Amino acid sequence: MADETTGGRPPQLDDVQESIEDQLSVGASAAAATELAALRPPDQADVLEELDAPSREALMGELSAEALADIVEHLGAETAAELPGLIDVASMAQVLDEAPPEVAADVLRAVEWEIARGILAQMTSHRSVARVLLYADDDAGGLMTPDVIGLNENISVSRALQILRDSPLPHQKKRQLFVVDPAGTLVGRIGLSELVFAPAGARISDVMETDVISVETGTDQEECARIMSRYGLRSLPVVDRNGVLEGAVAIEEMVRVAEDEATEDMLKMVGTAGDEKLTGPIRNSIRNRFPWLLVNLGTVLFAGVLVSLFEGTIERLAIIAAFIPVVSGQAGIAGTQTVTLMVRSLALGDVSERDSRGVLVREGVLALVQGVVIASLLGLVVWVWQADFSFGLIVFAALLGNLILAAIAGVLVPLAMRALNTDPATSSAVIVTTVTDSFGILIYLSLAAIFISTLNVG
Repeated sequence: MADETTGGRPPQLDDVQESIEDQLSVGASAAAATELAALRPPDQADVLEELDAPSREALMGELSAEALADIVEHLGAETAAELPGLIDVASMAQVLDEAPPEVAADVLRAVEWEIARGILAQMTSHRSVARVLLYADDDAGGLMTPDVIGLNENISVSRALQILRDSPLPHQKKRQLFVVDPAGTLVGRIGLSELVFAPAGARISDVMETDVISVETGTDQEECARIMSRYGLRSLPVVDRNGVLEGAVAIEEMVRVAEDEATEDMLKMVGTAGDEKLTGPIRNSIRNRFPWLLVNLGTVLFAGVLVSLFEGTIERLAIIAAFIPVVSGQAGIAGTQTVTLMVRSLALGDVSERDSRGVLVREGVLALVQGVVIASLLGLVVWVWQADFSFGLIVFAALLGNLILAAIAGVLVPLAMRALNTDPATSSAVIVTTVTDSFGILIYLSLAAIFISTLNVG
């Protein structure tokens, strides 16, 4: 979808929501539609998403195709996918005809193909929408709008201005203009202001910018976002393999992509998924969370097995067990910091495989410096508390070693997952935490077992 409401729900919208729900509950759908119409489209979409299916159907029956099209642009994918089941195919075709082609394509992708084909067949803009449907929704071709203006490089500036005046496209789509040769190949771009102030007798080829950045239809959305961010582009032209202009990706679409990618990565790192909502079906939450709880259970049991291997050591000096969570917990936090930054840097393209050695050295040095300070403080506390320098030294060495290990794992795990063509956000944090918990316990208890004869703690 074009976007979901991400800026936070306005407090006054709750009162409107309650009022609309009350009106719908007594059959006053026309009054509810009037109250909804007073809101801005993003707020209208928010209200519609909170309604149950029967109320949503009653309310949409009172709205025009144009009004619904404005709302659809701001609906979440799950809600938009339910719309064809609430209104008939002909009405849905009218709604999507009023919506931008890329939005219509998003809706059709979310429903069964038989339903989508029936809707598409009755749309007057089916050609534009079908062009977008040819591509995956996370590729440039699936994100682009085909409604762009490609001016022939051989026409005059005055002729180009007349074309813009006659074009039915919205004004915001006329700000970034592209230039093509007679075969439709992208050869340049020109801003509306440059066109307006250019000499009337000049040709487009005389005033256009030839250093134009473009991507092919199969380019991944993350790469599109990186390019637009790096070069400050408000629109990114999309071409086929022969360089023919197919459409353009707008900056608004890239903002949504960046938000979605950031949210998805954040949720993946804690074992949930981007399609899960606190107000959604419980089965979705179970499907997303339960597997990771099982994985975490396995890692905890593994750590328990490691502890049991040193049962004799712990029985001789029970105080040793008190510092197990300190050694593993501190390294777990440090590892999570490193892996979070690493995943983000990989996603933004700031770090590549060729940078791995430099990043590994940097994080290793950072872990060493921070580790010496933190581990020294902990060792000093243990020494004073237990009046045993040897025990303090063991805790110091175990924590320092685990912090360095956490830094190494935080860098290498995401790189390894990327090399295996797996999304580094999926389970990097889980793996790093497993490493710091398991090996931290192993390092600490091994040192305690080796040097137990030198300890004087009770």
